[in-house]
Amino acid sequence: MAKEFTIPEFTIPSAATSALLERDIVADTPLDNWPTEAFRTTSTEILALREGILAAIRGDAGGAVVRVAPEGLSDQDICTLYWNFFTTLCRPVPQYSSGELIYPVEVKAGAAETSHYSNSNKTGNYHTDGTLLPQLPDVAFLFGLSAATGGETLLMDVNSLVQQLTQINPAHVAELSQPVPFDVKDQMAGIKIKRQPVLTSTANGYELRYVRMYIEQGFAAEGTPMPPELLAAMDDFDKISSAAAEDAEAVLLERGVGLLWDNRRMLHGRRPFQESTSSRRLRRIYGVQDDERAN
Repeated sequence: MAKEFTIPEFTIPSAATSALLERDIVADTPLDNWPTEAFRTTSTEILALREGILAAIRGDAGGAVVRVAPEGLSDQDICTLYWNFFTTLCRPVPQYSSGELIYPVEVKAGAAETSHYSNSNKTGNYHTDGTLLPQLPDVAFLFGLSAATGGETLLMDVNSLVQQLTQINPAHVAELSQPVPFDVKDQMAGIKIKRQPVLTSTANGYELRYVRMYIEQGFAAEGTPMPPELLAAMDDFDKISSAAAEDAEAVLLERGVGLLWDNRRMLHGRRPFQESTSSRRLRRIYGVQDDERAN
């Protein structure tokens, strides 16, 4: 199967790199206290990058690769410049009830259930981010701080997946469009289960909310069996996404390389990786579009 889209790539030039470091964020800034105000700049290079990346995320590709030359930049420099740039696109939002605005995606022993994927080397489990939050993030951003071998990130367009699912069984789409229980893993005060559809039809196509484990655990928490129709629909959806992943574009998030995508539209996952002498270190940011940064 031929690839359905090409993810556009953008490079931050040296002059823009210097400009993006003008708002300093010191290394010991708590992860829940990074500045969420839009980074103000008159740099034509930064503004052009912003418009190009927004167009790529909203367009057919649904995402964008961004690169910065990492030579001479510390980890904190890379985090700072990418954070400042991201705030020109979106308003960053917390990723967990503990408030982290920028989150280390690294393998950790005994990872918490809420970070079962981001703190492991698991592959597959294609999903959308933030289904356990009060508001689904509009945009997700991952960027690398380490040399990388394997673990490439994959993106798949929900609208293509829905077309294939309809060919298998149109009833599956209707089934996934009904609200189902998601376990929110104690991320919403006083709420154990949030009912929401996996698929939502909009004027611009489908939106997606999907983490299979959280749905299964939602039914378990309610003490109700999963309907066989829903089980069949998710089984076929997983088969389609696994097959699509074989041909999806793969982005290796090595040091200085980032990937932004439309989190409401794109399913994502990663290829396998093994750590040896060095650790795979990424950082993740979630954002929502607000009136200040909508255009």
